[in-house]
Amino acid sequence: MSSKTSHLIQSFFNTLVQDIKSYQKLEILLKQQKALYLHFDADQLESNIAQQQPLLVLLRQNAHQRSQIMATFQLKMDKQGVERFFSALPPAAAEKIKSLWHQLETLIKHCQVLNQENGQTSASFHELIASLTRPQQHIYTEQPIG
Repeated sequence: MSSKTSHLIQSFFNTLVQDIKSYQKLEILLKQQKALYLHFDADQLESNIAQQQPLLVLLRQNAHQRSQIMATFQLKMDKQGVERFFSALPPAAAEKIKSLWHQLETLIKHCQVLNQENGQTSASFHELIASLTRPQQHIYTEQPIG
């Protein structure tokens, strides 16, 4: 295995480790975000969202880097390409990277669920705020009696 190939595999591995740590942090922030919506704490909510931003930037960068590594090996960044990548690795490295990959997939799916729940909570929160801040519109108009 060439030095360049070893370096690329190590880079792929490093992005997985970083992303697992980032998704673990993001998971905590997403859980806190939901609680902040329920407590109507706008300042803390803003802070929470600001803390998520650098994690999302890093996750995007790492995903792009993995895509470039896969392209260097002339593999597509899909399930089949990833499986081919794993099968080309030495067995010990393949098992380690496969394990990290599956851990990352699980974290991504969990964070997606949390994010979707937060989106629903956010929509409800905004509807509630809007109903409190805009005047009620009456459906029925007063009719004179008699």
